[in-house]
Amino acid sequence: MALRHRSEKGIRSLRLAGLAMAFASLLLGGGCKKALQTEDTQLKPIQELLETNVPAGTPESVVNQFLSTRGYPTEPEHKPGTLVAIIRHIDTEKLQPVTARVTFYFDANGKLNTTEIVRTANQPLAQ
Repeated sequence: MALRHRSEKGIRSLRLAGLAMAFASLLLGGGCKKALQTEDTQLKPIQELLETNVPAGTPESVVNQFLSTRGYPTEPEHKPGTLVAIIRHIDTEKLQPVTARVTFYFDANGKLNTTEIVRTANQPLAQ
């Protein structure tokens, strides 16, 4: 009887430890690899463009190539593991430009982890 009680207690402890590890994994790993969702409807097309072309896990070199090919200017690196670009998009329904400052965050292996999109003032296009 005492042996059975100990084994049931051990099984419960193992289950609790497993649940704690799964929860920690979700918090630390699972939630990080996605774009921070924007509520600004005019920024949604930029977010969709990025999610389609440079999803989480994309190497930094591919993100750089994507930005360069489309002529999106980048800013000097502020922090290691980050890349900041200015992306301008024309809303085809309203024929209005919207400009976003996009920060790309990379993990220690140089893979895209998250992106942050913030609206900025529209600037005239460079000639």
